[in-house]
Amino acid sequence: METNILLSNKQKPNRWRKAAFVWSGLGIVAANAFYGLSSYIIWRAMHPPKIALFKNPADYGIKSEEVQFKSTDGLTLKGWWMPAVNSDKVIIFSHAYGLNRYNMPFPVFDLVKVFQSQGYNVLLYDFRNAGESEGNVTTMALKEQLDLLGAIDFVKTSKKMKDLVLIGWSMGASTSLLVGGASKDIKGIIADSPFASLDTYVLDSFEYWTKLPRIVGQLSTYITKLNFLGFQPHKVKPIEVMRTVKDKKILIIHALNDPAISCRESERMKEICDDIDLWQPETGGHIEAYRLNKDEYEARVIAFLKSLD
Repeated sequence: METNILLSNKQKPNRWRKAAFVWSGLGIVAANAFYGLSSYIIWRAMHPPKIALFKNPADYGIKSEEVQFKSTDGLTLKGWWMPAVNSDKVIIFSHAYGLNRYNMPFPVFDLVKVFQSQGYNVLLYDFRNAGESEGNVTTMALKEQLDLLGAIDFVKTSKKMKDLVLIGWSMGASTSLLVGGASKDIKGIIADSPFASLDTYVLDSFEYWTKLPRIVGQLSTYITKLNFLGFQPHKVKPIEVMRTVKDKKILIIHALNDPAISCRESERMKEICDDIDLWQPETGGHIEAYRLNKDEYEARVIAFLKSLD
């Protein structure tokens, strides 16, 4: 009888140890699976496929020059220089994430002609890891700032431009605000559908882009704060630059029905920066305001340019 009791008492802790071992093993498997999923999501975000350039300015009757210049960290970037007659004014186009200088969801060269009609030379270029530019990583407006700084240096030194204006869309809009808001060289900025802070935007839009639950985005966002794979969204905050802007003309365009980047992102920046003129068309989706509101878009852009004189 005593032997049975002793065996019974010894078996109970063994069962608990076995259960603890199983659960800890499952926890490790789950943690590794989540780490792998987060790695994949972040890697894919930083490596969008490059889209080829199927058209060029000549197809639209615009004279242009193929140019290349260096980002401030040494990558070769390529673009088109489209001159105006006897002008030292220039506007630099910065494209959206995953696209390139030509492939945008609106008639890019129609807009180029609008700026040329106002006496502006135009530079279109590809960010790193886009179009024909070097690089194999996209960082969502972090290192893209180095690309835009290279473009600014190019038009100042090689093209002798004096009046510099920036225009950008989505990631390019946020990059333009980050660089232009802090640069004395930039006279005005037009930002179409920017985000105010990349870390909060990534979390808010996670389900839209990945179709995965928000909790996965929350945990993935935490991992990125460890500088995971070089993706550092907590360092990309146009809204912080906007807090310090003084006496600089800024036009933000953000459709009220934008499903990709909430118009609230631009509203947040408007609330803390008096220099921002915010236009919120009722239709436009994400960076489609020009295509869907062409006449008013052009009128507002021209009025903005005239306000810089």
